[in-house]
Amino acid sequence: MMNTTAANILKILSQTEMSIEDMQLYLNVEKNSISKSIFQLNEFLESIKLPIILKKGNFYSLKLNSKELKILFENFTTLTTEEKIDYLFIKFIANGFLNLEKEKDILNISRSTILRCFQVVKDNFSKTGTTYEYNHGKGLVLKKVSNEDKSNFYKKLMKLFIEEDILVPIRRELLNSLKNFHTKKRLTQLYPILKNSDIPVNYFLLSFICSLEVCIDIFGGFDFVDESHLELDKFQIIRKSVDIFGSDFHETYKNQLSHFLTALHLGNGILDENITKKVLKLIELIKKKFHIKIINKDLEKMLFNKIYLSFFKYNNNILKVLNVSFNKSHGILLETLEDILKELSYHLYLVDKYVIIYVIRRIIIDENFSSTKKVLLLFNEVAAADKVVFKKSLKKFYPNITFHIEATFFHKKNVVQKFENYDIIISDSNIISNAEIVEFYDVVSIHGILEKRALENGIKKLIAI
Repeated sequence: MMNTTAANILKILSQTEMSIEDMQLYLNVEKNSISKSIFQLNEFLESIKLPIILKKGNFYSLKLNSKELKILFENFTTLTTEEKIDYLFIKFIANGFLNLEKEKDILNISRSTILRCFQVVKDNFSKTGTTYEYNHGKGLVLKKVSNEDKSNFYKKLMKLFIEEDILVPIRRELLNSLKNFHTKKRLTQLYPILKNSDIPVNYFLLSFICSLEVCIDIFGGFDFVDESHLELDKFQIIRKSVDIFGSDFHETYKNQLSHFLTALHLGNGILDENITKKVLKLIELIKKKFHIKIINKDLEKMLFNKIYLSFFKYNNNILKVLNVSFNKSHGILLETLEDILKELSYHLYLVDKYVIIYVIRRIIIDENFSSTKKVLLLFNEVAAADKVVFKKSLKKFYPNITFHIEATFFHKKNVVQKFENYDIIISDSNIISNAEIVEFYDVVSIHGILEKRALENGIKKLIAI
């Protein structure tokens, strides 16, 4: 009998490979429970003639092609407890009524299980102000949906769109019953709209926009319309793109989408106030602990967006993971971030901590890049002929850094005895112990070394505390 743990392991391994220790960070269960579930999953995979979960070193992986993945999720019917609760919540709001006896048979669960799941929905309604009544012979009939539950519906619907590729049959059927469009076709229409509007594209935003269309059909959507937008050139550009690429969108969706994207461009839009407060609080402590100011507004916006999405995923149990590579310097940054999260009692998935670290790394490099003032480049005899042209190109890219170029030959013969103090020495020959070695000289190689030194200088500030 498959359980919630098995269902979540399948979600993870259908996206990436992972160790049991890392799975624990996502699933919050004991190692033996994960091992037992993997054994059960392998029995199930063998029964439907699919490759099983394999272990290599400490990592478990499930290598399936797109056809095999489709077969897998057509045959896997287990829902987590949370998915059962969300299913009842979404279906009740969308249809306006719910017959628990019928849903019990659809979900293939016992009467006691469905009553426990609906009790969670019922308790939520009592807090948010959504009301319903019992109609003999029909079941539960919705009377009023609170604004808070419209927002909750939106978030749960977004989760279905985000996980659409790995939905089990019951959840897939639920999503298909709510939308009157094919998601892939809709994404091909939305992409050029966002691109022409200079709005960054990510799965979070796309799932939000797809969910907006469904919410408009069910309860009229949200109040994105702002008359002041009509006077803006940006609104006209966005509306024109919506009309061109979304010619088959219904008018209400076109209107709300255009106003929403305009608001998003202006820095307003879809943000949850409670999550926003947590993000801002976390960023302030990140600045303090990492000794960064985040002067670059684009990087600050990137950090905000990555942290916001991380909280959204954790709060809504969205197991969207990916492979990341980590080195020693990243580990030091991760330890500092872990300490900050612990201090604030905040929790995030491991992969999202990695994503945040990559942004912080970029900020540290950006703010410590100016710490390099003087660089010595040692050329061999062949490359030295090109040194004048190369030095000019470096000056163009790095006007605030002084580059001195010398031939390696003179160092080998001790013709040049003494040098100034340099922040970095770069050589294409291993003749100086403290030199950074490159195979050949180009701007990309030099830039990589400069970034590496900037990151090292930023990390030194952390270690020095």
